Amino acid sequence: MLDKVNLTAHGAREVHTFSGGMKQRFGIAQALLGNPKLIIVDEPTAGLDPEERNRLNNLLGEISEEIVVILSTHLVTDVYHLCSQMAIMQHGEVLITGEPGRLIAKLNGKLWTKAIDRSTLSDYASRYTIISEQLIAKKLHITVFSTVPLTDFQLAEPTLEHVYFTYLHTFEARL
Repeated sequence: MLDKVNLTAHGAREVHTFSGGMKQRFGIAQALLGNPKLIIVDEPTAGLDPEERNRLNNLLGEISEEIVVILSTHLVTDVYHLCSQMAIMQHGEVLITGEPGRLIAKLNGKLWTKAIDRSTLSDYASRYTIISEQLIAKKLHITVFSTVPLTDFQLAEPTLEHVYFTYLHTFEARL
């Protein structure tokens, strides 16, 4: 199992001396010992540096060829890269399920973005369905959902993060 998770060279070391990523891979090796048909991993890449994150994601992708891996994470890039099926949940309710690429495609032509002055945010919020706010180079950018073109906005290329925000916003509107 250590070979499978690329830890063979560290087999004589005590686990408490391992880095965070090494500990994650060791935990997966432990889980694989029982030859399971299903593994559930919760936030497996949280706190890992980019190199260890990629190493762990590659390992999970490899393992998923043989067994079912359920990934619970808030890192949408991990979901996009690793998952053929996904679900977004909030407050114990499944909001949507599907293939990440298809969920992204459903938002084509419906997301609009604009850099605004922070002092005008409440005005925009009263007129549009804002799904996210993001600081880019110290400038506030809003992304809004609209099925009709917005001439003073730029069409946004949807991402899986947009899918997440869109369905969370829609869910909160129903509460």
